Formats: sequence, C-alpha cells, structure tokens
Amino acid sequence: IEKGGGEVIMKTPVKEIITKDDGSVDHLLLRTGEKVFADEYISAVPCDIFKRYIPKNWANMPYFRQVDELEGIPVINLHMWFDRKLQAVDHLCFSRSPLLSVYADMSVTCKEYYDPNASMLELVFAPCSPIAGGNTNWIAKSDEEIIDATMGELARLFPTEIAADEKWPATKVQERKGGKARLRKYAVVKVPRSVYAAIPGRNKFRPSQTTPIPNFTLAGDWTSQKFLGSMEGAVLGGKLAAEVVANRAKGNANKPIKEIQQSIIDAASTHIAKEPAGVKGDGAIAWGGGASFSKDNKDLLLEADPAQFTPAVV
Repeated sequence: IEKGGGEVIMKTPVKEIITKDDGSVDHLLLRTGEKVFADEYISAVPCDIFKRYIPKNWANMPYFRQVDELEGIPVINLHMWFDRKLQAVDHLCFSRSPLLSVYADMSVTCKEYYDPNASMLELVFAPCSPIAGGNTNWIAKSDEEIIDATMGELARLFPTEIAADEKWPATKVQERKGGKARLRKYAVVKVPRSVYAAIPGRNKFRPSQTTPIPNFTLAGDWTSQKFLGSMEGAVLGGKLAAEVVANRAKGNANKPIKEIQQSIIDAASTHIAKEPAGVKGDGAIAWGGGASFSKDNKDLLLEADPAQFTPAVV
C-alpha cells in the first residue's frame, strides 16, 4: 500500500460510517473527530463488529439484514510449555477429547518454536461456551480452571507422559501411571467472537462482496466464498472484494449481488431501524480479536457482549 503511495493508519478507530441522502458513503468519522473521504470504502471487520456499524438508513435493506443470521462463536486458544518432549504428539492432531478440538506440538511443526528437548503445545479449546454448543461456559472461567481441565484431558489422552502435579488437581489420576512431563508456563487467549458459526443453513445468508451501496464493498471470511471462516476464507474474501472495486474502477457494471432469501426480504420491511451502536473500547477484544483476559477486558466484554457470561443450561 505504501509503495503505491497509500497510507496505513494504525490505532485510529472508526466511530461511524456517515452516509449521503442516497445511501452512499460520504465519509468515515474517526473517534478523533477527523473525517476520511475516499472514492471506495471496504469493510473487512468480523460480522459481529460490522453489525454495530450499519448506518440507520441501511438498516432496512435486506442485504444488511441477512447479517443478523450470522454470529461469531467463542474459542479459546492455549499455549502450553512443558519441561520435556512429549513423544506422542508429532504433527497436527484432531482430538477425540470433548474439550480440545485440535492441537499441535509447535516444537516439532513450527521452526520458530523448534526445541529438541521440550514440547510447546498449542491447542484449540472448543466448544467453550453455550453460544458454541458447549455444556460449560469456559469463557467466564479463570485461566487456572481452563488449564486444569486441559491438563486433565492431556493426562487422559497421554497417560504415560503427563505427570501427576498437585498444582493441577485434574492430573491426580496420573499418580500410578509414571508420567513425568510437567507444565512450565502457559498462556490463555480468549476470542469471544471468533469465526462465524458454520451451523446448517447459515451459508445462504453469507453476503456477496458486492453491496447495494455503490461505493461500499464487503470483505472478510464470513462473506460469500467457497471456504468457511478461516485464514483461507479471509484471503479469498479480500481477493473477491478487490475484484469488485477493480471492476468498478474500469467502468464496468457491478458484479451481481448474491440472491437474498425471501424470509429476510419479508422481515426487513418491518425492521425498526436504530442508530448504529458503534464499538466501545480499544484492543483486540473490542474489535473481535483474542487476548489474555485482564479485568479491563472482562469489564468491556461484560458491557458490550453480556451473552458471553450466560451460564450453561444442562
């Protein structure tokens, strides 16, 4: 971007999308009060963040109403350093554990973490919330509770390797199994609104990159493309959005908007439009990313997304 004469502005959040009477984007209003004017505008934020920015005069358009059918789900990523090499993990593993969906020993699979003497596991702890179909709300639990549960699962998966460690009560079952690997340190990264929930029936609501707004284009892994929510989907969604803008710059007709479901069209006409809520706070949690939970992060999430703290109903 900078080589082409553009500018990348960091740590300057958008407060609101300001529109003209015809619905097209007039400018972006920043929290600083500055205004950004452009020929084309592209949004690449997660679907849950985008909902908070939809201008009031877009709110009854079926194209934008279908975004309500998409919802990011919570995921917890764990980073765990052990005092020795685990022999049973030598590649990316999809787990039979009800808590750990996928994991890898980064000391083997990633050169940046290479270590011939000790393992560093990265794990996806999911489902971790009732929002994602889980029976326990782990997002609301402490890091220590999450790591203890994980150590118990690892002890079950690798009974000859994980040591009984009084710091982690869930490993008590290992007392007679001879495991020796102990946890040296860990990091817990919570992503309250990760990729959209790819449950049956959702794909038809993923919007095209072309929008009804003549100078506004959507990108993101949740937009309509062949991949699910993923890094690959984010790249392809961005590529397709760039094609929309480039095609328009050539003076060609817009690429077509994906068909919108009749149920969405019917509901849009009676939707009560409100002023956009916008995004409160700063940092990864505010913008749909992941972070280790501080008190400030927890308080922000409690205010902006209280559903994250709803207890599971068993």
